[in-house]
Amino acid sequence: MADHISHVEKFDYDKTGISVTFETVSAEHISESKEQNVSTGETPCTQEGQDEALDILASEGKNLRLPTPEEDAHLVRKIDRHLMPIMFCIYFLQLMDKQALSFASVFGLSQDTNLQGDEYSLLGSIVYIAQLGMQPLSAYLLVKLRLSVYIPLVVTCWGISVACTGVARNFTGLLCARFFLGAFESSIQASFILIVQMWYRRREQGFRLAIWYSTAGWINIFGSLVIYGLGHIQSRVLHTYQIIFLGLGSTTVSVGLLSFLIFPDNAVRCKFLTPDEKIMAIERLRANQQGLETKAFKVRQLLEMLSDVKSWCWMCITFTMAIPGTGIATFGPLIMGGFGFDGYKIMLLMIPLGCLQVFGIFGGFWLSRRYSLKSPIIFGLLLLCVASSLVLLKTGRSIQEQPLLVVAYYTLHCASSVATPMVVNWQSSNVAGHSKKSTTTGFMLMGSFTGSIIGPLLFTTKDSPNYHKGVVSMLVCFSTSSFLVLFTAAYLRHLNAMNRKRRVFRGKVGKIVDYSMLSTANAEKRRMEENESSGGVVVTGVGAFDDLTDLDNDQFIVSTCSRWHPCRLTQLTYKLNSTCIDLPTGVTGP
Repeated sequence: MADHISHVEKFDYDKTGISVTFETVSAEHISESKEQNVSTGETPCTQEGQDEALDILASEGKNLRLPTPEEDAHLVRKIDRHLMPIMFCIYFLQLMDKQALSFASVFGLSQDTNLQGDEYSLLGSIVYIAQLGMQPLSAYLLVKLRLSVYIPLVVTCWGISVACTGVARNFTGLLCARFFLGAFESSIQASFILIVQMWYRRREQGFRLAIWYSTAGWINIFGSLVIYGLGHIQSRVLHTYQIIFLGLGSTTVSVGLLSFLIFPDNAVRCKFLTPDEKIMAIERLRANQQGLETKAFKVRQLLEMLSDVKSWCWMCITFTMAIPGTGIATFGPLIMGGFGFDGYKIMLLMIPLGCLQVFGIFGGFWLSRRYSLKSPIIFGLLLLCVASSLVLLKTGRSIQEQPLLVVAYYTLHCASSVATPMVVNWQSSNVAGHSKKSTTTGFMLMGSFTGSIIGPLLFTTKDSPNYHKGVVSMLVCFSTSSFLVLFTAAYLRHLNAMNRKRRVFRGKVGKIVDYSMLSTANAEKRRMEENESSGGVVVTGVGAFDDLTDLDNDQFIVSTCSRWHPCRLTQLTYKLNSTCIDLPTGVTGP
């Protein structure tokens, strides 16, 4: 325990999580309380619709505290070690299994299975048709079921589906296997977004999304090498595409079975944290104002999501971005084949592309975190996509123009790969209420899956090698996405202004600091400065675990692209339970 702490927050919860008492305590008192056993020996029973975090908070009573920066850093590293590797592996396999169709296409899939006309395009779209149809059920199951069981189950089932693709020898068999692949994969992206919301502060969420989203680049690096090696296996019984699908399917099944043993639950029920660490893992999320988890599906939050303008904004953005994005993913190798490269050279050219994607994803999130920017970076990336689409549309396909075509394709693929996870992070950090988080993510993904169904259909083999219709659609869609990003940023700024007025109307602080977007050290320093100057404590997240939505909670700050200016902090007084508590303020904006 760090003895330099002079004041910390201290909470006294009742079972509803509504009654809150704030006191000032000394470092000596904290040291004494730490020696007490965290567990009371009783297992609180969560009430229907109540956040599970309230169980452990209620049982802990007056021993609650925020972790020090050192403890917080150690805790985050421990969480990362248990979450990120398995999430990375699962998401890598999901994208690998999904893109195996495009990899197999350059090794004679269409010829070996006698695909005709648009049948190859339909094989690309059927995965997203299944995901679209399963998304409402998936959003419901993510609320009701334990993720430590549900995720390993669907991973194992989709691995079996991939292996069955290797057994198929005609269009019908391939179509059925790809449909079940999409059905079982439908929950993965939404569940991973939910997990990041449940474990990390809003400032930290983007980088964690980048870790498992960067698999889009790692697939082009290592995936291309794997497919390159599998493509050279000679068999008298199996076609090359069958070897690819059987190898990937068996690997996915193995990882799925392993996940039953190691995939964690939320901070309340996980096994790798000590009781004291569980409390700190929950308390550090208070400033998020997003809660932890509840197993009651609330229809009211679903209806609020459907009436929330920003839900439709993110759905439309992902829809317009998915159309060209999926077209590139499905027909990318064939587009590069139109530049004059054979199958093996295409696999090798995907390696530097993957390196650029990984660098771009981490670089984009670093810029977003460093400068507190989201919408300007997304807008700039989409402009790069528009410019690259114009180059592909206007440039010929001669050997002399190959370098320019490759640069344009790399830029297009890389920029769209970076923009997509940044939009996902933009959405996930701005929604609260467990049912609303699940349904908003599901609604956004429904837009993405709908666009993914349309995308491959706009690219047909008869348009090769230029794929004019598909490239024109990319140009239109990326231009539309750019406009929607600007509109969404303006609307989010309007929401913050309205919420500030609502707080003032209710007699609360108008401008408040979003501590979840500050580093742990800066957040503690800010609180300590206020404590020393006022003799009180900084209060954040009073209703953080009441399962309030972002529209219900007037303390929720929408993350747009604001930059914090410490020099503009002022003292404001917030009255809670007849106790005057000084609070710092910050400046928010798009």
